[in-house]
Amino acid sequence: MKKAFIFFLAAILILIASVYYAHAEQFQYLRPKDGDSFSVMLRGLDIDLRLISVDCPEYKQEFGQQAREFTDKWLRKGPAYIEYDHRTQDRYKRVLGYVWRKGEMLNYVLVRQGYCIVAYYEDTKMHYPELKHAQELAKQEKLGIWANGGLKMTPKEFRKWKRGRKVSVRTPSKK
Repeated sequence: MKKAFIFFLAAILILIASVYYAHAEQFQYLRPKDGDSFSVMLRGLDIDLRLISVDCPEYKQEFGQQAREFTDKWLRKGPAYIEYDHRTQDRYKRVLGYVWRKGEMLNYVLVRQGYCIVAYYEDTKMHYPELKHAQELAKQEKLGIWANGGLKMTPKEFRKWKRGRKVSVRTPSKK
């Protein structure tokens, strides 16, 4: 009876692990859009991919071009994989994920180098703690957007401003 239970438990664990790893897929990088989104070939389709839990400055915003260039160079270095979280698509029909290459996560590297801020969403929070820690390190070391205390507007505020909504602009704090 014990052996049957242990076998059953092992089978369940293997099944759970296989489902988890089935959520990582290799893709072919095609072209950049901005620092946190780009086009890829996935399952034979040209799709837009959006990195989870990060928000890079928009292309016309301060640090936007640098974030886009960094992402483009990182993705051109070799094969990459997308890891999915609970939600796999956003309202714009972009595929959502964490992008990995040789054990390194692009989402993390962007935050750690100061190219973006961390964004929390309840249904995509698998790697949130490590991303939040990476942001604190980038702030302490004054990397990228943190060199002068942060952005004048968050990317979300910048998008609202571009659409003509009222937004308050803040002066970055100098610590």
